[in-house]
Amino acid sequence: MSSEDREAQEDELLALASIYDGDEFRKAESVQGGETRIYLDLPQNFKIFVSGNSNECLQNSGFEYTICFLPPLVLNFELPPDYPSSSPPSFTLSGKWLSPTQVRPET
Repeated sequence: MSSEDREAQEDELLALASIYDGDEFRKAESVQGGETRIYLDLPQNFKIFVSGNSNECLQNSGFEYTICFLPPLVLNFELPPDYPSSSPPSFTLSGKWLSPTQVRPET
């Protein structure tokens, strides 16, 4: 790892920590990188529709719910040793309320 890359990484992580509070951004302890939590502000009377294979669903063809909160989306990132001079960071997006297909849609 070059000293320029290491310094650029530290500057970037310091900038993120100064922009976001502790609930939104955390620097990783074991690797160069971190985690950003994205909280969604839902509009009033936000509705979701759930369909499935349960007996109740078969009669109704699904359920509609009004919700006021969703857990945050979580964006984890890792900075490789040669970032930013050669390699890009790696990202992983997750959400407890999203399926793997919704997180990584097929193209």
